[in-house]
Amino acid sequence: MSEAATPTSTHQFADAGVAPMLFCLLVALTPLVFAAQLFEPYIAAKEILVQVGTAALGLVWLLTARSKSLLLTPGWIPLIALVAIGFASAAWSSHPTISLEEGFRLLPYLLLFGLALNLMRAAEMRLALTSAVIIAGTIEAVYVLLQYFFGDPFFATEGLDGKWQTFGTLGNPNWAGEFLAVAALVTLGRLMDLRHTHSDQPWLTRGTLCAFVLMLAALAATLARGAWLAFLVAVAAFFIIRRRDKSEWFKSKKLAAAVLAGLAAIVVIAWPLITRQAAVNHLLNVESVRGRVWMWSVTTTMIKDAPLLGHGLGTYALQFPPYQARAFAEPGAETFLTNASFTSFAHNDYLQVWAELGLFGLLAIAAFVWLVLKRGRALADDPVALGCWAALISIFVNALFAFPLHLPTTLMLLAVLTGAVEATVCKNEAAFPKPAAGRYASILLVSIVSLFAFNYAYHRLFAESALWRAHIALQTGSWDEADSSARAAICHAPTRDDGYAALGRLHLELGNHRQALDAFDQALKLGFDADVYEGKAIALELSGQRQAAVATLNELIRLRPDLTSPRLHLARLNGSTDGPEEENHE
Repeated sequence: MSEAATPTSTHQFADAGVAPMLFCLLVALTPLVFAAQLFEPYIAAKEILVQVGTAALGLVWLLTARSKSLLLTPGWIPLIALVAIGFASAAWSSHPTISLEEGFRLLPYLLLFGLALNLMRAAEMRLALTSAVIIAGTIEAVYVLLQYFFGDPFFATEGLDGKWQTFGTLGNPNWAGEFLAVAALVTLGRLMDLRHTHSDQPWLTRGTLCAFVLMLAALAATLARGAWLAFLVAVAAFFIIRRRDKSEWFKSKKLAAAVLAGLAAIVVIAWPLITRQAAVNHLLNVESVRGRVWMWSVTTTMIKDAPLLGHGLGTYALQFPPYQARAFAEPGAETFLTNASFTSFAHNDYLQVWAELGLFGLLAIAAFVWLVLKRGRALADDPVALGCWAALISIFVNALFAFPLHLPTTLMLLAVLTGAVEATVCKNEAAFPKPAAGRYASILLVSIVSLFAFNYAYHRLFAESALWRAHIALQTGSWDEADSSARAAICHAPTRDDGYAALGRLHLELGNHRQALDAFDQALKLGFDADVYEGKAIALELSGQRQAAVATLNELIRLRPDLTSPRLHLARLNGSTDGPEEENHE
């Protein structure tokens, strides 16, 4: 049962002032924020909101909280270790600037965890947090179900295949499924709490139950198999911890009603799956499983080359293509030809952490997961906090098959829910040897991280908007606008290849082949993009450097042997349809 409100907890709520409202608003808005005009429409907008929201929340907390010392719990140890290892990896990273930038991007999530620790100490605060998650989850569920049954009300989605129509506000049905699983588990904890604390308000219980059923139906509609598995494992963990209440269920007079409601929910969830052939085809499709096996295999070879220290934080996307090319040179690898990609994620966050941060990074994240798992037993009497704990379990399970720890919405929820769980278990604030030193250290930490977050969000926003303007200008032939926008994007995001790629396309259109080559070469130092390779080959060909163009296309074929376009281009250059095969085996 959720602990009752006490004078102490009410006093804490008053001390926090506007910070709790801003905190819950950030949690509710991040999953729902939608910015279709941005170049990366679903990730960028949410990332900017998390950065700005966390920075603003930190400053508000400094201005309004009576106690300025952050709560100390064992949860800080593996998280600080991860951040320290991430920054240290810049010393041996192949791209130190990228590693440092990624480290600074992650700092606000560490701050968000610390703020959640302080703000979630009172039971009322955790109830407010769950309400924010439930509201956001219900809105997301309604939107996903609208997309599934009637099509998207805002965008034309008729051309999207099967499950891809249910992308929600997160831009991807798998990501939407991850969030719905988290929201449903938080709602489950609230439902269990309402059984004991709000029997005189049946409307609240019924409303929460309706929200839970909507989330389950929407989760089914996403056809996100990884999210389904994560949800089922987390539900099992939730009821294993709550097993002492088993007798209450069987003695309850409402057992028949609960069984009927469960059967009705199963029908609602199963109906979309058995009435659409596209859904059945997707569920039986093993190509995505093969793709993950291929990425894990390539990632394993990356780990073997740097098992202790890793390749550097944020460098996975730059390391994967060369290792993939090496893997394709091995006997039998041709069976995975259709699974080749220039992926930025291993689709297993633990393997990616090992590849980037080495064994020490893997041990740090393993310690963090183990610490959270151990908290479950202490939360048996608090179903609200236990629901948050179960939601964390679903994220950890999903991280075995996807990359939730690299998505702003899920990473935000991880920080917030972990803070809520830790605050529930560790109610007493650890004493600093010198209280004044702890207060000043907390103020300094919050201030510095908030400034970094504002700076990151400012440059990210202007880079994304500049890239969007450059993209539109290139399509409409507004060359001056394209030039200024591409250069603005490079100025605000010098470690990304997008701005240089746009500038290369512009110079190619204008016939400035030398400048196009310089831009494309710089883009290829920062990332891998098939269009950039082909653009460089065209620029080389038009400038009379035919052999260099052939070499560039051969390099692309080596990295991505599944692509047809570079082979056709190479055949044209060689004047023979046999050219691609011969060149590819040189």
